[in-house]
Amino acid sequence: MAEDWSLDVRKYVPDADQGVIDAIVRYCGIALQKRDSSLVSFTEKVEVDRVRENYLKKKLGLTAPDSELDAGIAAVGERMKADHTKNRVTVYYLLAERFRKLSVFGGRDGIAAAPAAASAAAMGVAASAVASMPDRRPERPAAAAVPPAQPAAQAFSARPAAAAATPAAGGMPRWLPWLILGIALLALLWWLVAGRQAARPVAETAPPAPAVATAPAPAATVAAPAAAPGATTTAPVVAGFPAKVFFANDSAVIPADSGPVIEKAAAAFKADGGRIAVTAYTDRTGDLAHNQELARNRAVAVRDALVNAGVPLASIEMRPPATVEIGAANTMDADARRVEIGRM
Repeated sequence: MAEDWSLDVRKYVPDADQGVIDAIVRYCGIALQKRDSSLVSFTEKVEVDRVRENYLKKKLGLTAPDSELDAGIAAVGERMKADHTKNRVTVYYLLAERFRKLSVFGGRDGIAAAPAAASAAAMGVAASAVASMPDRRPERPAAAAVPPAQPAAQAFSARPAAAAATPAAGGMPRWLPWLILGIALLALLWWLVAGRQAARPVAETAPPAPAVATAPAPAATVAAPAAAPGATTTAPVVAGFPAKVFFANDSAVIPADSGPVIEKAAAAFKADGGRIAVTAYTDRTGDLAHNQELARNRAVAVRDALVNAGVPLASIEMRPPATVEIGAANTMDADARRVEIGRM
């Protein structure tokens, strides 16, 4: 009996496109007939190189630097780290989804977000209560959701306030499942950052944050015009510090036209020395956990590019945002998808 590969894929993408899964199975072909070749080992460099060269470059047509493609592969491996058997079909689906290339297999590219029902089920909420919940996640209730002594968690998306709670079927208040989910997410975020806090939160699992430049900038930043509808990046021309690198929607790949920004920042560092702070942001759309991972990957990509440009790794500090809100209330989404490089 043929194996149903979609069962494993849907552990990570509950609403995965069956047509895309079937197309990936056909692409893998005979490799799925043997146990060893049907799995991907993220610890073997030869296997990682094969996935990057044969799948990402040749099949998906990606042209980004190897370091960025390897970062995407590593992110998928981290996502699947709890699974002892990393099926090739699932790995290829998650990579195509991450790099917005599901269309290569006839699917629709977009930001993947776990359905509300899946999150609620993890918290033990009845399906009948979840069915009546709104599609967008409301803000967590004030005061009752967070004990006064508990640190505030970083957030990567702003949500409209939910309508006034009304009793759900069976007497359960409609807002109760969201309250439980909010408390659980807050506790998870606190656990991730609590063990790594110093004078201020510095955690690789949290998004890097802006730093106030203490040295005068060698030259002024000239920002590009605001992105038109449908545009994917905003690419400014920057000399020295502070500098901003803008990203395409749901992408951690540094655009080619942002290379000079990083080179000039590295040149300014070499001239004056000191330390550099790297801070990443996302826009207000998408799933919270997904945006956290996306911001971290953007910060890592810029950090690695600075290192490649000659900045010592020890001179770069990854910082989370200073506030819960991401930018001003009227910030354009294209402006919010950025990484800031500044002096410490």
